[in-house]
Amino acid sequence: MTVTDNRPVLDTNRDFKIDMPRPIPGPWDRPDCQRLWLGTQVRDWRTLAIVPGDEDLSSYEVASLIMALGLHHGEPIGVADLRDVGLSRVRASLEVVSMHVERGERVVLATSAITSNLATIALARSADAAVLCVALGSTSLALVKETIDQIGKDHFLGSMLLHKPETKRKGRRARKDALEVREQ
Repeated sequence: MTVTDNRPVLDTNRDFKIDMPRPIPGPWDRPDCQRLWLGTQVRDWRTLAIVPGDEDLSSYEVASLIMALGLHHGEPIGVADLRDVGLSRVRASLEVVSMHVERGERVVLATSAITSNLATIALARSADAAVLCVALGSTSLALVKETIDQIGKDHFLGSMLLHKPETKRKGRRARKDALEVREQ
């Protein structure tokens, strides 16, 4: 630092250096994850519903991956686990989500399959956009069509093809390894 006319002058080239953080390696470096993030950016959204095509797929892990990708890209983003929200609590849940959106955050909504929780239809319709998660050999085409019809075709940014869970489990929460994204 030098002094000129009794005022300090900062020589930014000599007095300090800004170190940029190095990227942390993680799943977001994989091409399939990068495609996933880019696929979610085709339309502006503040709320994004992740809708599993059947009860054996978990939307929470997908929502968490999208959140991690968003954080990696500098987005203020979070996940709302709404898989167990009933129809009577949809409005209250969306009010909490709206508070986060008003603060400038994006919110990814983890929902259940429409066959196990009809609140998913209302939640996904109220989101700015949605992504449908399906598994080959597990998700029936009839259920995919019904989900798209109930929520609205234009509401979906696209679909995500996941590995079929190794073991069929009853309920909403399938194994985490079902999260691995399949190359399309």
